[in-house]
Amino acid sequence: MSTHAPVVVTGAASGIGAATASLLRHRGHEVVGVDRADGPGIIGCDLADPAAIDALAQRLPAVLGGLANIAGVPGTADAYTVLAVNVLAPRHLTALVLPRLVAGSAVVNVASVAAHRNTAPPAALEELIAATGPDDVRAWLAAHPTDGPAAYDTSKRVLVDWTTRLAGALVSRGVRALSVSPGPVETPILGDFTASMGAESMDRSIATVGRHGRPDEVAAVVDFALSEEASWLNGIDLPVEGGLLAARTASAFPAVPVPAGPALTAQHKEDQS
Repeated sequence: MSTHAPVVVTGAASGIGAATASLLRHRGHEVVGVDRADGPGIIGCDLADPAAIDALAQRLPAVLGGLANIAGVPGTADAYTVLAVNVLAPRHLTALVLPRLVAGSAVVNVASVAAHRNTAPPAALEELIAATGPDDVRAWLAAHPTDGPAAYDTSKRVLVDWTTRLAGALVSRGVRALSVSPGPVETPILGDFTASMGAESMDRSIATVGRHGRPDEVAAVVDFALSEEASWLNGIDLPVEGGLLAARTASAFPAVPVPAGPALTAQHKEDQS
């Protein structure tokens, strides 16, 4: 990510997108924000509408230092909108801006640990990965009836898988692609996730890791993934969930012995050195 070329951040008006845009600017990068409505430093765009994305591309700089596809809708939306915004939109925008990305830059797609909840079979996922427009998504939904919450899980599984394939295709161009998968995060749409995924599921997450994540904690990982410091990081998904998946996996095995007592603070470590 060059400090001399702007970075596009979708979903920049709130939550993880706003935190990422703020952090990038703090580090000296020019940011072109994208969200549903125009605002200071933000270009309005309905990401459910391919024509609106085409128009957005006409307003973006000719040279770009990175793309962070962060905008998304939760499972409280209808299934078509979920798939249009979470699957079609990042792929469409990425295809339009790829020729403008400088060597050494990256595309970072924000997915979700909800990808692990996907129940669509591999063949259905392949059909959705191959979808190129709204008609394909509507046909997919006709063949695979899905409600909003399930569509959300599937959309994030497809986004993770597509990002890996994108990375492989871009290696020769010197442009990286990664996905970042947060767990529950304290954003304005957390209530929507509670409604679509269930309060019990959210409560279990808090009981496991102690709290939900903060937007700035996810933004820090997106910022790193975009940066030159992450130049050898490519084609992978980065879970950002406070150890939630590890704790769930570990619960199925014998407990690992750990020393009793609280963790050492930085001051304690310094005193003992």
